[in-house]
Amino acid sequence: MLATATSHVEHVLQAPLIVDGPAASAKLPAFLTQRYVLVEGEILGRPCILMLGTRLHDDTPATIAKHRDVIRRQSPGRVVILVIERLSNHNRHRLISQHVPFIVPGNQLFVPELAVDLREHFRSERDTPADGLTPAAQLILLAVLIGRIGPETTPSELASQFHYSAMSMSRAITEIEAFELADTEVAGRFRHVRFRLPGEALWSRALPHLRSPVRKRRRVRRPPQCLALPLAGETALAEKTDLSHPRIETRAMAATKWKAFATRYELDQPVNWDEPVIELETWTYDPLLLGEDNLVDTISLYLSLPDSTDDRIEAAKEELLRQVSL
Repeated sequence: MLATATSHVEHVLQAPLIVDGPAASAKLPAFLTQRYVLVEGEILGRPCILMLGTRLHDDTPATIAKHRDVIRRQSPGRVVILVIERLSNHNRHRLISQHVPFIVPGNQLFVPELAVDLREHFRSERDTPADGLTPAAQLILLAVLIGRIGPETTPSELASQFHYSAMSMSRAITEIEAFELADTEVAGRFRHVRFRLPGEALWSRALPHLRSPVRKRRRVRRPPQCLALPLAGETALAEKTDLSHPRIETRAMAATKWKAFATRYELDQPVNWDEPVIELETWTYDPLLLGEDNLVDTISLYLSLPDSTDDRIEAAKEELLRQVSL
């Protein structure tokens, strides 16, 4: 029930329901702890307690309202929300009249105490976007440009494909829509995004907002699992074009994986003069999500390469765009 409630809140509010863990219940009467599982959390920055109704014994809405008042007195400053799997129309209206917030996962959400917070949340979502796309939004856009996803999709489909949460993908889509790179509409319970611009037009409009995925470059000893990391930088450029291979190989990995990877292979230690080294790029998104054949994807590679005074490198970069018809 908690998992479905979390998913429902994220879908409806486009904001996460953060679950902190069990709520303190030692001071509550036994009849309440027998009826509800109490969980602390946060919605739109507001602390809350979820009353997961497990054994309500046909309690009336008026009784549930009294139960909620007891929990509220024990947890001042928190929004106390009933979570229940099923609710008749009659009892739904009675809970609303009793001003009892509730979540019926997949069906309804009534939390009037969040009305102002929700208004401010959507106002901030619609504000003028920042100059650049976030990594998740850029990942989606590049996936469209290289044909990894079709012109129409949903946050759930993107979450499954790229191993992000549906909430993260929904936020990224909101951002993409704000930059007028796609259109969205809600059909039933699902939000659909449509990329209507053809490839070249989409690329031209998006390019000012795209950023290099490289967060940092490091010269490190060649790790034993190096081959699990895709080729990047000028090494990948040489693989994709006629450019000569550089002396030192470049590979890439997600920045979120760097710490564990570095600890495992002691990559944050000084390199001895006789040890083989590589240049390791840590990226804002996982290069494996779009890469193939042990290479980072073509457009991310183009964006990752800094401007060069070497005409050969600049010519090779232009060749990358021709390879993907941009």
